[in-house]
Amino acid sequence: MLEKSLLERVRMVNRIILHCARQGPDINYAAGILAHVFSGSVFLVDETGRLLSDLSGQEMACTQLKEYLAAKRALPAYYNLSALLGDGGPRVNESYRLSACPLSGKEKTPCPYGDIYILLFPLYGGVEQPASLLVRRHEKPFTDDDLLLAEIGAAVAAMILMRLAKAKLEEEKWYRTMAGVAFESLSFSEVEAIEEIFKKLTENENIVVASKIADDLGITRSVIVNALRKFESAGIIESRSLGMKGTYIQLKNPCVLEEIAGRSAKLKAAFERQ
Repeated sequence: MLEKSLLERVRMVNRIILHCARQGPDINYAAGILAHVFSGSVFLVDETGRLLSDLSGQEMACTQLKEYLAAKRALPAYYNLSALLGDGGPRVNESYRLSACPLSGKEKTPCPYGDIYILLFPLYGGVEQPASLLVRRHEKPFTDDDLLLAEIGAAVAAMILMRLAKAKLEEEKWYRTMAGVAFESLSFSEVEAIEEIFKKLTENENIVVASKIADDLGITRSVIVNALRKFESAGIIESRSLGMKGTYIQLKNPCVLEEIAGRSAKLKAAFERQ
């Protein structure tokens, strides 16, 4: 297989920028393209080694590592990010010559794929949480061209993470605003019903039985139905009738729980003062 020229590899990185401009920021697409640029594996990780990108586009020879990453969603402990970054900035061609494969569970079992080479670059440019771009491959040391491309790749990845963080903040702001609007339209009984429903959510979803909640609170079932309809119209929840089993509720954004809790406390305090 012919080696890709530096120009060809730069053009591949440029595809990430074009993709983001046309279809929005996609960190998984970026990691997949960069994996082809370096003929290795590329991961975006936080300071603890937790993966910020998925495994799409990653061609890993080591199936044990791939299975570990899929299960743990984090790098193995022997990738010591703090040691790799060090005080003097990123280290180039950090090679692991291990007497035993860390994931094999067997002593004195060398890695069958050869030495592992690492490139690690911290992401700068206003990224809220510390993150790094990690490139790994077997046997083939990194060149100056690789170092240059990693600098560019890290800058592009930082830009994508910044745009994703901004979009998330805007989405949360919108949900909080809509939660406030929906809450203002609730009667006091409907507020009690919504609070009770949200208390029963497990991992932001659950199946609720309106008649049981109505009996527990001493209100009519129609109060609960109206409260759910208002919140669904505001885009805060999704609901689906399961017939006799009840109603499936999914909260679309957990941040509204804080908004509702705060408004509910103020409403109760005002009611008690009357």
